[in-house]
Amino acid sequence: MSRPVFFLLHGAWHSPPSWNNLIASFNKTGYSATIRNTVSNIVRDHDIVVVVRLIYIAAFLVPEGFQRSPEGTRDNMIEEMKTDFDAGIITVLSEDVKDIFYQDMDDETVAERAKNLRLQSLGAFWSTTTYAAWRYIPTTYILCMRDKPSTVIATEHLINAAKASGINKIDNVIRVDAGHSPFIRKPEWNATTLIEEAHRQG
Repeated sequence: MSRPVFFLLHGAWHSPPSWNNLIASFNKTGYSATIRNTVSNIVRDHDIVVVVRLIYIAAFLVPEGFQRSPEGTRDNMIEEMKTDFDAGIITVLSEDVKDIFYQDMDDETVAERAKNLRLQSLGAFWSTTTYAAWRYIPTTYILCMRDKPSTVIATEHLINAAKASGINKIDNVIRVDAGHSPFIRKPEWNATTLIEEAHRQG
């Protein structure tokens, strides 16, 4: 296999700068990575896109028909997610950032990272999943064991439920001693792991 290009899609509340450490680590290895806000942008910008592997890092692995919260509600949202229905947004207060995203980082780093967090649309939590690519594309899940304990439990449940739901290509679950954001805290490890997984046969 020729060297793949890594397309990085950030999660809720985050923005492209969250990948800077990881991209720098990729560059040191001779691999390249690019940031895209949506998969649609990837397809639009390239004539042919062949996805060889999906790699989830502390992300939602959900089936078709999944909806985090019924529209117009904050059901299933944790207390730290502050909702503003009039503005259609969810915020995370600065005092909660470490506990949710950056458990294994010092307070100074957490404060600096918090500056790049954005408002999150409620629509992302009210929308319904229409396609589960992990059923058809080889998939790796990186489970962060120092994440918020309830998040680790919920993630284990999502992985097991996905595997038990029928057709799936989830062929590797990697448990790492890291908080929710290893792409920031352990970029060298993260880059090496992603490269190894991209070259592994599904």
